[in-house]
Amino acid sequence: MITVRKLKLAIVSGNENETYQFLRNEMRNQYKALNISYSHLYFEYIAQEKIKHSNEEYQQHLTKYTEKAQEKYQNYLKCKGKAEVFKDDQQLQKRVEKARDDYNKAQEKVYKIEKQYSKKASEIYQKAVGLVKQTRIGKLINSKFDLHYDTVDRITSTVISHFTCDMKAGLLNGKRNLRNYKETNPLMIRARSMVLYEESGDYFIKWIKGITFKVILLESSKQRANINELKSLLVNIIEGNYKICDSSIAINKKLILNLSLNIPVSRKNSFMKGRVVGLDLGLRIPAYVSINDKPYIRKSIGSIEDFLKVRTQIQSQRKRLQKALQSTRGGKGKNKKLQGLNRIKEKEKNFVNTYNHFISSKIVQFALKNQAGIIHMEYLEFDRMKNKSLLRNWSYYQLQQMIEYKAKREGIEVKYIDAHYTSQTCSKCNHYELGQREIQEKFSCKSCGFNANADYNASQNIANSIKFITTNKKIIEELEVEEKQLSLDFNGS
Repeated sequence: MITVRKLKLAIVSGNENETYQFLRNEMRNQYKALNISYSHLYFEYIAQEKIKHSNEEYQQHLTKYTEKAQEKYQNYLKCKGKAEVFKDDQQLQKRVEKARDDYNKAQEKVYKIEKQYSKKASEIYQKAVGLVKQTRIGKLINSKFDLHYDTVDRITSTVISHFTCDMKAGLLNGKRNLRNYKETNPLMIRARSMVLYEESGDYFIKWIKGITFKVILLESSKQRANINELKSLLVNIIEGNYKICDSSIAINKKLILNLSLNIPVSRKNSFMKGRVVGLDLGLRIPAYVSINDKPYIRKSIGSIEDFLKVRTQIQSQRKRLQKALQSTRGGKGKNKKLQGLNRIKEKEKNFVNTYNHFISSKIVQFALKNQAGIIHMEYLEFDRMKNKSLLRNWSYYQLQQMIEYKAKREGIEVKYIDAHYTSQTCSKCNHYELGQREIQEKFSCKSCGFNANADYNASQNIANSIKFITTNKKIIEELEVEEKQLSLDFNGS
């Protein structure tokens, strides 16, 4: 399982200012190289498509006129055969000569078309070669920027991966825009260039160019539990239990390492056979969970009132600052307000991220406590939910990803369920009828008279459902708006 941990670093080798300058130059050149390389791939693809289209058009024309020439030739042979029988028929001889002339003209047309389109295809090809003169992205980057070869490798693999995904997601159909990498993106680093070691109770990371970082562990009463967990993680890396993957370094007042790790999935947890947790994501209650074989075990997680109260306050601050910026023409005042706007955006993103971590952790803990090895999670269509306040203010896709990776770490399987009619179907007798969910919180069956909390009833239907959605690819496509709100580190997503 791939996960990311943030580590605070301090430079302990060489000249600190020179190291910081090297990092900033790498980051600045990296963002430029990412944008140039992505554009290169796009225009290379367009040029290749033009060549392909031109060749197809040429072949179609050539085939068309070749067939016409063959028809003329067959007509000529037919007339010639008759003329050999009736040699004295002057009129027939004229028809033979006319058929021969028609065939020659048709053949000339074929030659003309062939020459014309060959020249056109050659011109288009030459223009395409001008656009894609550098056939390898690595050569293109090295010709324009002075970057470390590890950074070049990461840029190449990242851009190719992103471009392939964007093409599949509908880049040419307008469903996906061309990517625009930001200057603030963390510096991508290769796993092979990092070596973690311990010395006198402290932990260090040796990197390229002889640069060494010290991992900062801040001891305090509140942080002691987290520090012990972090030390355990570092020890596991040194002992080879955890494998370091390609990571990134961010500079934002502090030096932060986004350390990607491949942690073996734990299978030590014991689960009850056939026990499933049903998870209903609601509007009033963010998450409601219950067990399929023990319906009385249930739990509501979170409060949408508390969530929206904080989120709407942050959004109001951002709107007021944006309104103030409209009347600011420029100067230092505008720059300060823009910095304030960026801080509010970061605060909003961190709050949503923290809240989703809280909910996802509680869900996985509930499954572990009740020895459930499977979580059924509803698949909500974006078209049905886009006008509801839940998805406008809550990164639903991010929550799904958190539940998935946390559950996988504990050996719990997550399955997506078709959520249609789960809120209008009785979990007791399976009777479906519109209007059984009288209000947002209450469900009342019109067949057996079963009354229950509406979210609990839906979670039971989800727990017992076998209408599986085998892939969450549709979720990614339909919740593209959600994905843009996440602003995750592009190499750790």
